[in-house]
Amino acid sequence: MEDWIKNIGRYLSYLVDDAFGEYAYDIVDGIAKARTGEELLEGVYKALRLAPKLEKKAHENGCTFWKPSEKDIEALEDRVESLANSPKELRRLALKLALWAFAYWNHCPKEGNQAGGGE
Repeated sequence: MEDWIKNIGRYLSYLVDDAFGEYAYDIVDGIAKARTGEELLEGVYKALRLAPKLEKKAHENGCTFWKPSEKDIEALEDRVESLANSPKELRRLALKLALWAFAYWNHCPKEGNQAGGGE
């Protein structure tokens, strides 16, 4: 699994984390249901538009904030472009991104705890 998929999924997890109060499940669901490259990229675009709001909430609540890098987005664009003639693989990529959004990410660790995955 490429790191950029996890990185984008980690950002998408802010959209469904109670600590951020955004509850943009519709955006994550839209990504999961994407049937074309344009739909997938549009979903990620909608998610990234919320970055300033999410970053502000993170700082207010003492949470960590991270968003995809330029390289992550370039990798996504390249992969979407390479899958233009493979709808099944494009769908699989869309589902992977959405699945990572629902992985356990500890964005707001309590004092003394480390941010990271859970068990």
